[in-house]
Amino acid sequence: MIPYTPAWGSCQIVATTTVIPDDWRNAVVRILRAGDEAQIEWTKQAFLDWRAATLSQFRYEAYEAMADGLGVANAAGVQVDLLDDGQTFAFFFTHENRPLYGKICLRPSKVRIKIVSAHTPRKGDKLF
Repeated sequence: MIPYTPAWGSCQIVATTTVIPDDWRNAVVRILRAGDEAQIEWTKQAFLDWRAATLSQFRYEAYEAMADGLGVANAAGVQVDLLDDGQTFAFFFTHENRPLYGKICLRPSKVRIKIVSAHTPRKGDKLF
Protein backbone atom coordinates (compact mmCIF):
# COMPACT_ATOMS: atom_id res chain seq x y z
CA MET A 1 0.00 0.00 0.00
CA ILE A 2 1.21 3.49 -0.81
CA PRO A 3 -0.23 6.88 0.04
CA TYR A 4 -1.57 8.57 -3.10
CA THR A 5 -1.95 12.33 -3.16
CA PRO A 6 -2.89 13.80 -6.53
CA ALA A 7 -3.10 17.60 -6.44
CA TRP A 8 -5.40 19.72 -8.56
CA GLY A 9 -5.78 23.38 -7.79
CA SER A 10 -6.44 23.90 -4.10
CA CYS A 11 -8.02 20.46 -3.63
CA GLN A 12 -6.15 17.33 -2.61
CA ILE A 13 -7.49 13.81 -2.35
CA VAL A 14 -5.53 11.39 -0.19
CA ALA A 15 -6.21 7.66 -0.19
CA THR A 16 -4.32 4.55 0.81
CA THR A 17 -4.08 2.55 -2.39
CA THR A 18 -1.93 0.10 -4.29
CA VAL A 19 0.03 0.64 -7.47
CA ILE A 20 -2.04 -0.51 -10.44
CA PRO A 21 -0.20 -3.35 -12.21
CA ASP A 22 1.63 -2.20 -15.33
CA ASP A 23 0.10 -4.89 -17.56
CA TRP A 24 -3.44 -3.79 -16.64
CA ARG A 25 -2.61 -0.10 -16.84
CA ASN A 26 -0.77 -0.36 -20.18
CA ALA A 27 -3.55 -2.42 -21.79
CA VAL A 28 -6.25 -0.01 -20.64
CA VAL A 29 -4.27 3.08 -21.71
CA ARG A 30 -3.65 1.52 -25.15
CA ILE A 31 -7.38 0.84 -25.61
CA LEU A 32 -8.38 4.31 -24.40
CA ARG A 33 -5.85 6.06 -26.65
CA ALA A 34 -7.01 4.03 -29.68
CA GLY A 35 -10.57 5.21 -28.97
CA ASP A 36 -12.15 2.32 -30.89
CA GLU A 37 -15.80 2.16 -29.82
CA ALA A 38 -15.84 -1.57 -30.64
CA GLN A 39 -13.34 -2.08 -27.81
CA ILE A 40 -14.84 0.37 -25.29
CA GLU A 41 -18.15 -0.27 -23.58
CA TRP A 42 -19.81 2.17 -21.16
CA THR A 43 -22.49 1.57 -18.60
CA LYS A 44 -25.37 3.93 -19.30
CA GLN A 45 -24.98 5.50 -15.86
CA ALA A 46 -21.24 6.05 -16.32
CA PHE A 47 -21.76 8.11 -19.48
CA LEU A 48 -24.61 10.10 -17.94
CA ASP A 49 -22.41 10.82 -14.90
CA TRP A 50 -19.48 11.82 -17.14
CA ARG A 51 -21.68 14.29 -19.00
CA ALA A 52 -23.09 15.74 -15.78
CA ALA A 53 -19.67 16.09 -14.13
CA THR A 54 -17.85 17.61 -17.10
CA LEU A 55 -20.57 19.07 -19.33
CA SER A 56 -18.84 17.17 -22.14
CA GLN A 57 -20.82 15.22 -24.71
CA PHE A 58 -17.65 13.71 -26.13
CA ARG A 59 -16.43 10.27 -25.15
CA TYR A 60 -12.96 10.94 -26.56
CA GLU A 61 -12.43 13.58 -23.86
CA ALA A 62 -13.10 10.93 -21.21
CA TYR A 63 -10.71 8.53 -22.95
CA GLU A 64 -7.94 11.15 -23.04
CA ALA A 65 -8.44 12.18 -19.39
CA MET A 66 -8.52 8.59 -18.12
CA ALA A 67 -5.53 7.58 -20.25
CA ASP A 68 -3.57 10.58 -18.95
CA GLY A 69 -4.40 9.64 -15.35
CA LEU A 70 -3.48 6.00 -15.83
CA GLY A 71 -0.51 6.71 -18.10
CA VAL A 72 1.80 7.84 -15.32
CA ALA A 73 4.26 5.40 -13.77
CA ASN A 74 3.07 4.10 -10.41
CA ALA A 75 -0.54 5.16 -11.04
CA ALA A 76 -2.50 4.13 -7.97
CA GLY A 77 -5.93 2.65 -7.48
CA VAL A 78 -8.01 0.03 -5.74
CA GLN A 79 -8.89 -3.34 -7.24
CA VAL A 80 -12.65 -3.85 -7.17
CA ASP A 81 -14.49 -7.14 -7.41
CA LEU A 82 -17.49 -6.80 -9.73
CA LEU A 83 -19.77 -9.36 -11.27
CA ASP A 84 -18.35 -8.40 -14.68
CA ASP A 85 -15.88 -10.77 -16.28
CA GLY A 86 -12.44 -9.17 -16.03
CA GLN A 87 -10.19 -7.22 -13.69
CA THR A 88 -11.47 -3.87 -12.41
CA PHE A 89 -9.67 -0.93 -10.81
CA ALA A 90 -11.02 2.31 -9.36
CA PHE A 91 -8.78 5.37 -9.60
CA PHE A 92 -8.78 9.16 -9.54
CA PHE A 93 -8.10 11.25 -12.64
CA THR A 94 -8.71 14.83 -13.76
CA HIS A 95 -10.47 16.59 -16.59
CA GLU A 96 -9.86 20.33 -16.99
CA ASN A 97 -8.42 20.45 -13.44
CA ARG A 98 -11.57 18.82 -12.03
CA PRO A 99 -11.03 15.75 -9.83
CA LEU A 100 -12.92 12.70 -11.07
CA TYR A 101 -13.38 9.08 -10.05
CA GLY A 102 -13.10 6.32 -12.61
CA LYS A 103 -13.67 2.61 -12.58
CA ILE A 104 -12.71 0.43 -15.54
CA CYS A 105 -12.99 -3.30 -16.13
CA LEU A 106 -10.37 -4.84 -18.42
CA ARG A 107 -11.90 -7.88 -20.09
CA PRO A 108 -9.93 -11.18 -20.02
CA SER A 109 -9.12 -10.76 -23.73
CA LYS A 110 -7.14 -7.62 -22.75
CA VAL A 111 -8.46 -5.90 -25.91
CA ARG A 112 -11.80 -4.66 -24.53
CA ILE A 113 -12.77 -2.51 -21.55
CA LYS A 114 -15.94 -1.48 -19.81
CA ILE A 115 -16.11 1.98 -18.25
CA VAL A 116 -18.16 1.41 -15.12
CA SER A 117 -17.79 4.84 -13.49
CA ALA A 118 -16.71 8.34 -14.54
CA HIS A 119 -17.95 11.02 -12.13
CA THR A 120 -17.03 13.45 -9.39
CA PRO A 121 -15.80 11.70 -6.24
CA ARG A 122 -18.78 10.82 -4.05
CA LYS A 123 -16.88 9.44 -1.08
CA GLY A 124 -14.29 12.13 -0.55
CA ASP A 125 -10.84 10.57 -0.59
CA LYS A 126 -12.06 6.95 -0.70
CA LEU A 127 -11.82 5.04 -3.93
CA PHE A 128 -14.22 2.26 -2.93
